[in-house]
Amino acid sequence: MTGTIIQPAAIKDILTGILLCMLIIAIMYIIPLIGIFAWIFLPLPVLFYRLKTGRNGGGIIMAISLSVLIVFTSNVAFNTLYFGTLLMTGFFLGEFIEKHLSIERIMLYTCFAVLGTCCAVLLIYSSSQNQGIGSLISSFISRYQALSFQLFSESAQLYPEMKVDPQKLEKASALFVFVFPGIFINSYLTMVWLNIISIKKLLLKKGITIKSIGNLTQWKAPEYLVFGVIVLSVLVFLPVTIIKLIAVNCLIILMFVYFFQGIAVVSFFFQKKSAPFAVRFFFYILIAIQPAFLFLVVGLGLFDTWIDFRKLDTQPHEIK
Repeated sequence: MTGTIIQPAAIKDILTGILLCMLIIAIMYIIPLIGIFAWIFLPLPVLFYRLKTGRNGGGIIMAISLSVLIVFTSNVAFNTLYFGTLLMTGFFLGEFIEKHLSIERIMLYTCFAVLGTCCAVLLIYSSSQNQGIGSLISSFISRYQALSFQLFSESAQLYPEMKVDPQKLEKASALFVFVFPGIFINSYLTMVWLNIISIKKLLLKKGITIKSIGNLTQWKAPEYLVFGVIVLSVLVFLPVTIIKLIAVNCLIILMFVYFFQGIAVVSFFFQKKSAPFAVRFFFYILIAIQPAFLFLVVGLGLFDTWIDFRKLDTQPHEIK
């Protein structure tokens, strides 16, 4: 980071960044069960060394890591899109964190930068294959529909006593595909958020504080998003499929935004009351495994727009 992070021996840092990226990718391939969680932190080495060595260093780490992966797997199309997206996320996060933007802009600009780059890669790939980008996307959707149906079918076979109706199974698969865009975007936003929190802690250990991501417990979604929730809730009931598809997925994304706000409120009170790590860990596990707690946090974030729980707690109490 210009003027904040002192750049040491760049070559050593770049090699370390590449090795860390390749290690995470190797874990994803060799131990799939752990790899489910490992992919979340693939952007982190690129992000850290982008801030430490600068733009050129971060770019070299990203490019060489992806190139080595393509050579060893001989799969240009899939790996370029999947792993390239994760590596680019770390690079662009470093770019926008270095500019000291707000947390909202850091996440939003990173998403648009990665999306734009992926679209450009798809256009170049489709041109080289003499195939339209529309047919590529249609092929991906068809394969994903078949994969999701297979997944639901295999799950039903594991529990034959449930006697799942094939028609209901097909409907569940179709519903999952219907809401997949919103779920995918939310999982990506979660990854970005976790990497921001991780880099914040890594920098704090080195005595570096970034104001834009300094106190995330005070984060609050823009108030105008509430009107988006109201409008989208109405559009969901319209009989037009494309409008319903867009409205449902946008509503899923907005609910996740308020989930982040709810987590910020919870973290604020945990921090204020100096709650033990075991209590925090237990509560976050409950959120992960119990939908009721998940919806409770979403509701907390949504109502915080009007009530502002953190401000209420900081108001002085009158002594009567």
